[in-house]
Parts: sequence; structure tokens; C-alpha cells
Amino acid sequence: MKAFLAPFGRLKLWPAFGAVAAAVFFWSVALVSGVDFALWQLVLLALAALVAGSMISGMRADTEPNPDLVVRTVNEPSWRPFAEVNRWEDRFVFAEAKPGRFGTSNAKAQIEEVAAERLRLRRGLSLAADPEACRALLGEATFHFLTRPVPDCPSPRELAEHLKTIEEI
Repeated sequence: MKAFLAPFGRLKLWPAFGAVAAAVFFWSVALVSGVDFALWQLVLLALAALVAGSMISGMRADTEPNPDLVVRTVNEPSWRPFAEVNRWEDRFVFAEAKPGRFGTSNAKAQIEEVAAERLRLRRGLSLAADPEACRALLGEATFHFLTRPVPDCPSPRELAEHLKTIEEI
């Protein structure tokens, strides 16, 4: 029954009595002034106005406060253990989607940073200070990839070769 009456909002019984009383009062005032109305028409009009008002009130947003939200933390290491890898992948996808911007992208800068750090820690070399030793260690293609501007993202095969060379340092 509540589902059936849901479009009428929160309709109570006392407003219906008030609407009927107002219709009777209006009818009596009109009768005293000399105007003859049918009482049933005024009662029906008052009840129709009450139902229309209740329907409009039912369409309004609820004024009751919503229950508190229960928030669970999902950014725990067990949920996304490889978050950094996903960020790198997103950066590669962005650099690949924007032709001509790989050289200035964050992805290339981070690859250069990782390669420079590995050279420094494992071999005691610097790309800027020891270019010849780094070129011999990395190979010509990877050295040029790291030190020269690259306008476009390399193919996945080339990128895998560069990353494999950097990993083998």
C-alpha cells in the first residue's frame, strides 16, 4: 500500500479534515453573502488541491539526512602492489598517444634518471662526465636514446631493448 501511495508523498489524515473544514467555511461565507455553491464541489476541490500539493511535496528532495558513508581504504599495498609500474605504463601510453612529445615527456626523463642512477651506483659512471665509458657499456643505440632528444616514442621492441640494456648494467 505504501508503494501505491508513494507518489502522494507523506499524506496525513488531519490535512484532509482541515481542507474539508476550510471548504465548509468558504461555503458558509458564500451562502451568507448570497452566492450559492454546491458543498460537494467545494469539498472535492479542496481535497484535489490537498492531493496535488502532497504530490508536489513528494517530488521534492528528501530533507532527511542521509546515512553516513562507509569509506574503505583501497590503496593498500596488497590491493595495488605495482602502483608505480601502472603510473609508468600510463606515462608511456600518454607519450605514445601524443606524437612528437616523447622527448619532453615524464616517461623519458624517468628512464634517463633510472639509467643514470644505475650507472652511478653499479659502475661509478656518469652520463655527462664519462660519455665514452657509458657509450661502450650501454651500446650506441641506448646511449643515443638516453642522451639525445627523441621526438617520438620508440616502438615496443626498441623500448624493450633499451630497458633490457639498462637492467643489465
